[in-house]
Amino acid sequence: MPDGRPTDAEAKVRVYFERFNETRESPLEALDPEIDWHIRADLPDPRTLRGYEDVRRRDADWKQAFGDLHLEPIEVSEASGRTVVLVHFHGRLKGSGDIVDMHEVWVLSWRDDRIIQIREYKNKAEALKAVGLEE
Repeated sequence: MPDGRPTDAEAKVRVYFERFNETRESPLEALDPEIDWHIRADLPDPRTLRGYEDVRRRDADWKQAFGDLHLEPIEVSEASGRTVVLVHFHGRLKGSGDIVDMHEVWVLSWRDDRIIQIREYKNKAEALKAVGLEE
């Protein structure tokens, strides 16, 4: 992916999460129309989301599954022209009331100030290794 990372990438990331938490929908204006979002392979429904429609469907799935959901960017850093975000994911499942509380790392690639690719990883070491760096 080309380095189209904006100079204010951290601010854009934080606004993305604020907007998501307000609406429980991904703010599409932050995403490139050709977004390529790779969900972690170790999660129950691993897949790659391609484009706005796939992202909207995933958001709808989350609304159906979670009575309460909050995503928080704990740490935002840069590595090899990408933005690395440590995400705290906290939610309560509808029906059972079970709590989902986990951390994961998203590696964002940018094009024209919009996120063109998101790759999810279990931890920071795995994410940094994937972008060619070691922690």
